[in-house]
Amino acid sequence: MRRWVALAAFCVLATPAVAAPAAGTVVKDCATCPDMVVVPAGSFQMGTPRSQVANNETAEAPPVAMTIPKAFLMGRTEVTRAEFEVYARERNFEPVGLCRVWNKDKGRYDDDKNRTWRKPGVPEMPQGRHPITCVNWFESKDFIKWLAAKTGKPYRLPTEAEWEYAARAGSSGLNPWGPDEAGCKYANVYDITTMRKTPQAWRHAACVDGFADIAPAGSLKPNNFGLYDMIGNVWEWAEDCATKSHEGRPKDGSAWVWQGGCKRVIQRGGGWFTSPERARPGYHGDATAADRFDFGGFRVARDLTEDDK
Repeated sequence: MRRWVALAAFCVLATPAVAAPAAGTVVKDCATCPDMVVVPAGSFQMGTPRSQVANNETAEAPPVAMTIPKAFLMGRTEVTRAEFEVYARERNFEPVGLCRVWNKDKGRYDDDKNRTWRKPGVPEMPQGRHPITCVNWFESKDFIKWLAAKTGKPYRLPTEAEWEYAARAGSSGLNPWGPDEAGCKYANVYDITTMRKTPQAWRHAACVDGFADIAPAGSLKPNNFGLYDMIGNVWEWAEDCATKSHEGRPKDGSAWVWQGGCKRVIQRGGGWFTSPERARPGYHGDATAADRFDFGGFRVARDLTEDDK
């Protein structure tokens, strides 16, 4: 029988309580470190009611009550190429090929041994402000280990519950921007712009975000927590193992993992090539931890410490 364990996402019990800075405060631990935003403690319904979405097969329903007991820090944007470049230089991390990219001739995704995080192909001319892509879960974790050692701060991947809570930013509907606003103001997904460049069979968002593929991080509007690109642009790794049920999930926002490791891990948020049905807070994506994608990156989280008072 599979044994479930909760990976602690917060300070150990011996750590005294930290008076959190005000929600929305931006923290930066070094000149080349990611900008971090204080996300307040709170409660929410994790998942999507069946009344909001049909054919729900992604562990969204029925929703479960979830509490995030302490404020924490979340990357203001996805980790950028410029931020990853510092890590690569200091750790002598060489580009690794075999990244999953769209094969226009075959109309499908294929693993391309010539595509790396340095040359992902999307965008064609990547700049420092673009989010890093073509890095797998293990490589994301190594970046975080390096960042924690560099700063002395408890960096980590966000848990899946933290991620959804931060993406919802106080909302409870299908999308955090609500039914009366155009999602393209907030999310770079498969929209009219992308559809015109790369027509596909799946549905596109009936609006224009202005980007045919990956946008520089923070190009669109932030959500109510001050976080950019939580929905769209690139899929983001989370700490949790992939599962098709909420049954047994820890209710305190900690990561859901099991002994012996995960066969597949969680990705959240959708990307520039994702249909609007999947680019929303409740949708669960997942992949093998060793996979790399031209539509996948990550953002970092960390616990608050006494120094953050």
